[in-house]
Amino acid sequence: MWVILRRILKLRILSGSPIFTVLLGCIILLQTLLILQPCSHINTGVDMSINSRGLMSMEDSKSAALKDSSSYMCCSCEYSMVVDKNKSLVFKTPQRDKAFLTIGVPTINRTGDTYLLNTIESLVSSMSESEKKDVIILIFLADTDQAVKSVLSTEIMKKFQEHIVSGLIQLIQAPASFYPNNHIKRLTYGQGKDYVQWRAKQNYDYAFMFKYAKDLSTYYMQIEDDVHTRPGYISSISEFIKTQDNWICLEFSELGFIGKLYRTEHMERLAVLLMMFYTEQPVDYTFLFFNNLMTQFSRIIKIPTLFQHMGLHSSFPGKLQRLKDKFFDNTTKLFKGDNPPADISTSLSTYLTFIPKLAYVTSEGFFWSHGGAKNGDTFTVIFQSPQRLKRVVVMSGTSSHPDDRIYEGNLVASLTLAKSEDGGQMCTNDIEIGTFVKGNVDNANLLEKIAFKVMCLRITITRDQNPWVIVKEIAVFI
Repeated sequence: MWVILRRILKLRILSGSPIFTVLLGCIILLQTLLILQPCSHINTGVDMSINSRGLMSMEDSKSAALKDSSSYMCCSCEYSMVVDKNKSLVFKTPQRDKAFLTIGVPTINRTGDTYLLNTIESLVSSMSESEKKDVIILIFLADTDQAVKSVLSTEIMKKFQEHIVSGLIQLIQAPASFYPNNHIKRLTYGQGKDYVQWRAKQNYDYAFMFKYAKDLSTYYMQIEDDVHTRPGYISSISEFIKTQDNWICLEFSELGFIGKLYRTEHMERLAVLLMMFYTEQPVDYTFLFFNNLMTQFSRIIKIPTLFQHMGLHSSFPGKLQRLKDKFFDNTTKLFKGDNPPADISTSLSTYLTFIPKLAYVTSEGFFWSHGGAKNGDTFTVIFQSPQRLKRVVVMSGTSSHPDDRIYEGNLVASLTLAKSEDGGQMCTNDIEIGTFVKGNVDNANLLEKIAFKVMCLRITITRDQNPWVIVKEIAVFI
């Protein structure tokens, strides 16, 4: 059975027939449920013990008739190993009540730059004080060299002692007995033996973390040790969860296994799947297949994303990772104007969920066009009631996408609102209040320039451009 399932999974049926995937899921989940049954439920009369390889072995061979059942029992217990939390902790850490979120950060020594301390600093400094009381940052020391782990743990304690003592940060390590001692017998995806061996260990690293964290919090999210985030990321995660129904995995980065969030009640099953196919499949494939088995057939990614990959050197020696999340950006508004209630529209096509109103709201987000702009394209703000304006600021482009800005355009204020021939609304009696310079407009003298209340603001593109358009912020002060 296991051989058949491994061959099927090798096909990476991640986008195939949902019906076939569900049927396959039923088979694997049935096997998983059997695997997760405690070993004591099977009464074979055989004394079992853990050997140095972390697998179950028989010490009584009274009956040859028990051979098949005991072999199955060994396999079951291999995946059902219980993680001892106290023995796993590197430093004694106060145990918290069940938290909102555990953030798992596996780390290993790299050839070249190291990024872990910067990653931890980004996670901690971007939380509020109240959020720090409801989050656990779980750092897994994955090196097999105890001396390397000792140096790294000392560095972490030195810099983040306050947060280790408070329970915000927990450092853990796995015993050697947790890992199988099997030799790699088959190379998959055309990858070399050393890489497959590294990949296989990573599966067990993650499985250990999942088992450790399964009852620490309501949700578990994994990142890598070479990312950074932005202020307010915890509240953004919380708010996004509230908007979603019937989900298994929410993603806060498009890359690899960064920013993948699950309910902790599912972590044991995901751990078992990683352990079952640890030599055949990389984590980045298995988690997607797990989502399909759990009947989530499409990815749910929050855009803009919350984590950006900043590392260059992979944890696999000699490999470079020039990966960047194209959906990550600092979406926090700079000016945060008064922005009275208004309706927002544009003639530009919208890219994904970067809708026009995100440029106007004072919370996070921005508008992003799908494609370049044409001469005459507009972006319009229609106030729900006339407004006396003091200042208007329009910012286009972002730090990650500086070319996606308005190259030539103007900003006008309209005093009146009339009905158009097609029955819509048309802004009239225009007064130009600015032209775009390096993608921005800032007019702080509107009380002197406009003596009347204003009904509309309209941005007009005055030259064709190939780059897409990001309107990051429209700040209106009244």
